[in-house]
Amino acid sequence: MIITKTDFIAFLDAPRHLWAIKNNKLSEQEINVFIQHLFNQGYEVEEFAEKYARIILIPSYSVDPESFLLQPTHTDTNFQARTDVLIKNPETDKWDMYEIKSTNEVKKQHKYDATFQYLVFKEKYQIGSVNILHLNKEYVRDGDLSLSELFQVSDITTEVQNLSEEVLQLRQEALATAQSTKLQSIDKCIKPKECPCLEVCHPDLPEYSIYDINYFSRSVPKVRELIEQRIEDVYSVPPDFPLSKMQRFQVDVAQKGKIVIDTKQIKKDLDGVPYPLYFIDYESYNPAIPMYDGHTPFDQMPFQWSLHIQQEQGGELEHFEFIETKQIDPIINFLTELQKHIGDTGSLIVWNKSFEGTQNKRMGEIHPQFNEFCLNMNERMYDLMDIFQKQWYAEPKQKGSYSIKNVLPLFAPDFSYQELEIGEGATAMTSWFEMVYENTETSKKEIIKENLLKYCEMDTLAMVKIWEKLGLI
Repeated sequence: MIITKTDFIAFLDAPRHLWAIKNNKLSEQEINVFIQHLFNQGYEVEEFAEKYARIILIPSYSVDPESFLLQPTHTDTNFQARTDVLIKNPETDKWDMYEIKSTNEVKKQHKYDATFQYLVFKEKYQIGSVNILHLNKEYVRDGDLSLSELFQVSDITTEVQNLSEEVLQLRQEALATAQSTKLQSIDKCIKPKECPCLEVCHPDLPEYSIYDINYFSRSVPKVRELIEQRIEDVYSVPPDFPLSKMQRFQVDVAQKGKIVIDTKQIKKDLDGVPYPLYFIDYESYNPAIPMYDGHTPFDQMPFQWSLHIQQEQGGELEHFEFIETKQIDPIINFLTELQKHIGDTGSLIVWNKSFEGTQNKRMGEIHPQFNEFCLNMNERMYDLMDIFQKQWYAEPKQKGSYSIKNVLPLFAPDFSYQELEIGEGATAMTSWFEMVYENTETSKKEIIKENLLKYCEMDTLAMVKIWEKLGLI
């Protein structure tokens, strides 16, 4: 049996995932739009990275064509690897290895990935350095793309050498897992929402499981401890099991089956928010390769907003909206139009201010003429999500979630995202790109635009409905 790098990474994710791959047990799931978006970004980065390798990296070695290999593959007994670039260094007479990654930093997984490659290739080649070729997060586009600045080489040779013994052991465990006939002895994943083989890992997953406990899956030993006790239902978590204060509160709400409301704290918080109220939501696109001047890799480009305004308590609602439809940096028109409707007093009501706040700060940096306006918006921001994240309001049906899509049905069951053609941010992002940058028929562009506007409006209307109901508590 052959274990590839992809197999090995699956094993690191969860041993049972590797078993499912080798036994044709992966779920037949349609690739969602966000995963496809990541694939597309990866392909784009690889295309530019290969140009970088041919135009800049390989010539820097001053070697003949026989001294570099693009995407060579090698098999060493049960293990097979393919790296992106091998170049024979004339100074060391060793082969330097380069792995291309479509990220702007070196991640932990990349080091294990590269170590697996190194161990296979060193059986045939005398390997010198091991490197990750990735996007340079400090690169700021100014005019045409600069390949020499767009990418960065990180030498991880020392880390690879330090990981070699561990990876040697892990790949043997991976081989044994792939060959095993005893499924129950193989560890399953602890993130069923991301699981590619749910029937293999979690065939009897409870409706409200321990994996729904906020941040619980970050503590692998605790999760494994409950699994060993055959406890996967949140209602069966023992009262003395060590949890954080937030996690224990969530479990208690579920086990008691009662709504918990801190009326005093909610009223105090809402009363401190000055009118007029601007319920606002952004949609954005984050290209790996910066498309416009001033942008860095993976910078968000806000392209759409929805705004509901209430001038005074109980007053009529006004709705305004914007979406960029031209192939230009969307930020300038985005902020120009927004500035027409937001004065310098009152409160901006958002859901998860870390997103809008970060985008405001970054937009002001990219386009300094708007910096004062963007900073002013951040100073006036109120995060409605806090009420639920801080557990001042909690219902068992939430399952501990404070996503607006899970909170809205508790307050306004007649409003739902499920009936929308575009119902979440990843689809909005990719649909906007299809509308503006792809060869899309005019009639379809209009349909996409209408669906995007409805989706973004639902986000701000949802906040309005939740605000109104909280005010009656």
